[in-house]
Order: sequence, then C-alpha cells, then structure tokens
Amino acid sequence: GFLSVPVHCDVLVEVVDVNDNAPEVTVTSLSSSVAEDVPPGTVVALISVTDADMGENGETRCQIPNNLPFKLDSTFRNYYRLLTKDALDRETVSQYGITVTCSDAGLPVLTTNK
Repeated sequence: GFLSVPVHCDVLVEVVDVNDNAPEVTVTSLSSSVAEDVPPGTVVALISVTDADMGENGETRCQIPNNLPFKLDSTFRNYYRLLTKDALDRETVSQYGITVTCSDAGLPVLTTNK
C-alpha cells in the first residue's frame, strides 16, 4: 500500500491592532494660582498623554482653544507644557477653564477632553 508520511507546518497569525483606546491625559498643575504679572512663557501645568494602541493608532496630539492667553508647547513625545502666551489681567478675567483636547491618529479618531 501507500506509505503514510506525517507532515507538520507552523502557521503564523498576526493580530492587527485596531484603534480601540482613547488617549489618556494626565495634568499636573504647578500652582493653584498664577499672579497676573507673570511674564509670557511662564509654565502653568505639565501634561502627559498616553495611548495603549500601537502605531498610528497610538500617536497623539493635543490642543487648547486659540482664544486664550495660554498655549501648549510640546516638549517631548507625548509631553506638553501649558504656558502663558499673553499678559494676564485679573480684573478682566479672574479664572480660566482650559480644556485640553487630545486625539489619536487612528481611524476612527478617538479624542479625550480634560
């Protein structure tokens, strides 16, 4: 009869990451209040953002509204500083509520507001 020869092979299955994690934002305030006479460029808070996804799905970018006297400065991958951009005037505005919006580069784009 026929000679039976066992054959073995290895199958490699690659699991592709889907964009199922929104960025996680951590804000560390350096002070609970800021004097109105601080110079532009004064650091108010430090922000870090992480995303558990891989590749483009895990790449993040953050922004704040443009109409504020503050700006975000990217210091290193996924780390930002919130700085004063313009002079502050307590008699005009005594408190700011700043929303930091961080989005990833995945599809669909996932966003976190903090």
